[in-house]
Amino acid sequence: MDKREKILIAALKLFNQYGFDNTPTARITKEAGVATGTLFNYFKNKEELINVLYLTCKESLTRRLSFGLEQETTFKSKLKRIYINYIGWSLDHTEEFLFFQQFCNASCIGETTRKEGLSKFNNIMELIAEGIEQEIIKKVNLDYMSNLLMGILNANTYYFIDNPSLAADEFFLETSFNFLWDSIKN
Repeated sequence: MDKREKILIAALKLFNQYGFDNTPTARITKEAGVATGTLFNYFKNKEELINVLYLTCKESLTRRLSFGLEQETTFKSKLKRIYINYIGWSLDHTEEFLFFQQFCNASCIGETTRKEGLSKFNNIMELIAEGIEQEIIKKVNLDYMSNLLMGILNANTYYFIDNPSLAADEFFLETSFNFLWDSIKN
């Protein structure tokens, strides 16, 4: 693991634990086990660090969300694949999931970073828009639908984080997905 990656991992842990304002760069470098000035070889400041971390986590998530998606043929099966991938990613990357929950609307995440992060979900937004257009799911504003889906996904994710053994329970996974599906299907 290189120094930049160590810094990102340490920052993730500390931002989750102490928040942005209460995590000085000296604490990050100490946690990462690198010299104090090393952080500034990779990042101009703490704001750039958290923005890079945000995008790094988004990239990890979007890679996972699309895994196996091309093999699915129906809207429902694609949505279920995304759901299962999201739960799996969140269990495998709980620190990143918690980071998003804490910082998704934080002022330390710049508008450019936020837009770039959202653009990584264009294919999923297109899928949802297609489902609305074809009246497979309720005909509502795309923004509202995506917020509703994220709310349900995140609620389920917190439950799975607290009960990780249920992620291997096919019946429970199906039941939890059906709560999501039943709330949006037309």
